Parts: sequence; C-alpha cells; structure tokens
Amino acid sequence: MKTIIQTHTEGKYFIASDLITNVADQGLTEEEALANLKKGLEEHYKILMELAPKDQKFSFLDIEVEKYAQTSGPLSEGCC
Repeated sequence: MKTIIQTHTEGKYFIASDLITNVADQGLTEEEALANLKKGLEEHYKILMELAPKDQKFSFLDIEVEKYAQTSGPLSEGCC
C-alpha cells in the first residue's frame, strides 16, 4: 500500500504525517519519524479492520498518485 506522507521539523523533532488518514508520528531523525509513522499506520488499519462489520465484503484498490504529486513540489520515496 502506498500513501502520501509529508515531513517537517518542529524544534528538534521530525514530524511525519499521512495526508490520507491524518495519522502522524515523530522522531529525532526523519527515518525514525517515518518508521514510527509506519507502525502507527499499521495499528490504525488493524483497528479499523477489527471494528469493521464482519458480514460485509472488503477489497483493496491500488491507485497511482505519484504523477499528481510531481507537479506540486518535491517528492521522495519513503524509507519503509
């Protein structure tokens, strides 16, 4: 699964935010912030699936968003 992550600094911390879910985390390095965010997103989706009605069908959809991001500013691949 791919998502759109934005990173910035606040004081001595790097903040990584997922623009789709608004889940965010921090770290002393950008790599640590991204790794922490990955764990947070995994937990977020795990909880969503646990809370979802069991009698409904679920599927996953892959979409490509990189082509839209190229015109809006710098884009880099995540560490995770």
